[in-house]
Amino acid sequence: MKGKSKRKRMLTFTILSNDAREVVTRFRIRRGLMYTLFALPIVPVMALIYFVSVNLEQKAEIDKLSDHLRVEMSKSENLEKTVSTLEKETGQTKERLEELTELEKQMRSYMDELPNMVDPSGGLLVLADETSLSESTDGLTFLPSTELLERYKDTLATMDEVSGELATTPTAWPTNPNVITSDFGGRNDPLQQSASFHTGVDIRGYYGTPVYATADGVVTLAKYYGSYGNAIQIKHSGTYQTLYGHLMEIDVEVGDKVKKGDIIGSVGSTGRSTGPHLHYEVIINGKPVDPKAYFNIYGEFDIE
Repeated sequence: MKGKSKRKRMLTFTILSNDAREVVTRFRIRRGLMYTLFALPIVPVMALIYFVSVNLEQKAEIDKLSDHLRVEMSKSENLEKTVSTLEKETGQTKERLEELTELEKQMRSYMDELPNMVDPSGGLLVLADETSLSESTDGLTFLPSTELLERYKDTLATMDEVSGELATTPTAWPTNPNVITSDFGGRNDPLQQSASFHTGVDIRGYYGTPVYATADGVVTLAKYYGSYGNAIQIKHSGTYQTLYGHLMEIDVEVGDKVKKGDIIGSVGSTGRSTGPHLHYEVIINGKPVDPKAYFNIYGEFDIE
């Protein structure tokens, strides 16, 4: 039994020859070894088939990922373009806001310089048939920012022109207190007690009280000037001049540029005078006019 079992596990190979004289060759090989020898070539083939299959699946996955990557890159490029456009628009909006803010500051500055008797108000002057309002989804109307900016500029240019005219118009009081003791026009001369024409107004004052320039301008006279005593004359524009007489001190020189409100001297009683006061004249195109019309721009005045 053992011999038969052993023979079953072995394979016998006989090698014959056509020559009868040759010795017959026989050899035995275990069945397991024989099966192993047959299986060895199959394993690499199976492995190759497996790796090829895996490689094809990976290639398909890579192609799919590549397509997805291209789509995402396209989205990213579009997003970058959108962001760039938004940044550009944001930058333009920021510049316009900064310009509007600066214009508003200038407008506020000009409005602070306007006469205080003007009631506060606001808004742009726009004729009804010239409006180009847009309507938002919530029903609110608004002007395009570019048009609004241009209207701000136009308004500012107008205010700049008005501000320039106001700066050179003698609207301020030349001293304090603002009490007129002798009016403009016909009066009884205080020294000769006879009828005379007063070319300005006399304003109450005390020795050394500051005297102020009533508008921007250039000093054209600063000296002792006959019956005016120590006097200053300022040219404000091609239209306006002002004169300040009977001063105790002169604090400016000819050629000096002065601003409205600058101290130019002090109240005195030099020249043809009966006591400390300021003689003040407003001269338009070479002719003296009543200064009270200009004082009224800023408010009431008192006359004794």
